[in-house]
Amino acid sequence: MTFRLLSPLCLALAFLVPVTTAAAQSEQSRAMGTVTDASGGALPGVTVTLSGAAVAPASVVTDGSGRYLTAWVVPGDYAITFALSGFETRRVSRVALGAGQTVVLDQLLPLAALSETVEVKAPAPVAPPPPPAPASPPSPPRPRVKPVDKEILASVCGPRQPPDYSLAVGRVVSHRDSGRQLLGPGDHLRIDAGEKQGVAVGDNLVIRRRFHTGDRYAPKKLQTFGEQTAGLIQILELGRDSSVGFVVYACGEIFAGDAVERFVTQPAFFSVSAGAPRFDEPAKITIGEHGSLAAGGGQMMVIDRGIMQGVQRGQQLTIFRRPAGTEGEPLSIGAGVIIAVRPDSATIRVEKATDAVMVGDMVALHR
Repeated sequence: MTFRLLSPLCLALAFLVPVTTAAAQSEQSRAMGTVTDASGGALPGVTVTLSGAAVAPASVVTDGSGRYLTAWVVPGDYAITFALSGFETRRVSRVALGAGQTVVLDQLLPLAALSETVEVKAPAPVAPPPPPAPASPPSPPRPRVKPVDKEILASVCGPRQPPDYSLAVGRVVSHRDSGRQLLGPGDHLRIDAGEKQGVAVGDNLVIRRRFHTGDRYAPKKLQTFGEQTAGLIQILELGRDSSVGFVVYACGEIFAGDAVERFVTQPAFFSVSAGAPRFDEPAKITIGEHGSLAAGGGQMMVIDRGIMQGVQRGQQLTIFRRPAGTEGEPLSIGAGVIIAVRPDSATIRVEKATDAVMVGDMVALHR
């Protein structure tokens, strides 16, 4: 058993996905981890039960990689039980969950001891076979996922500057069948939006998660945020106020509580001339992935220029700095390309870099 405590920032780095919560969750706690057998192999299907004096016992089930994530609970001391048929049940008592903390508790389950019972039975008289049951009409087939073009998927992932108003039509609730709150590629999940909110079968919706980009302890009206895309889902089953979607594409883990928006496709890459970098009209890098301040080759960041400033998807760019406190010659530290555009911001992908690309570095668009 491995037991460790992660702050929200450390947890985001450990899983490459930010565990960003709403303000109401900042004073709550939860546990997560991985369950394995004696050989170190992942154990899916393990029932993980969290119990304590403050809440009723609540259970989640480990996914195909042996991972689990409990719901948010009030801080306190809890017992966590791990149970799977054929394996010994393990219970960890007095797990302290502090306010705003996520405790990572990994567990190893050994095989249960074998017992043997010999039972002698006399053959029972053979009963006549029952009459055949009347044939029931076949159930209608479940809706199938419609393929999504790879050029469309190319514009799904990455950070963005959030708009001034919410675009969310609903939020992720849980897995459709097991109720677990940590989801990934190929999962069926429930969202709290349906026909009443204008959702329809076949709609593609994007999942987004908000993160802090500045001082999270600043007054609320002074706090700044970015948004990270977690994946793309397609609606398969529709209800009045809820629906079931299939995770078509995941940029990382998806969590219960993540916002769901209508997906507006970006245009496919089109021919943009290489041009020359315009160092006299620089843009500035404002946000990194998951709130990170630095990036390298292959990672994405956000700049403060968009459609209103003539930025186009596919446009090349040079990332540069100037000597501190001077207007000297620009020092090139990397190159990139625009992969998504919005009215006043754009997402770039760093293609190559000779140094860590930082929030605050400048970008010369090629025109």
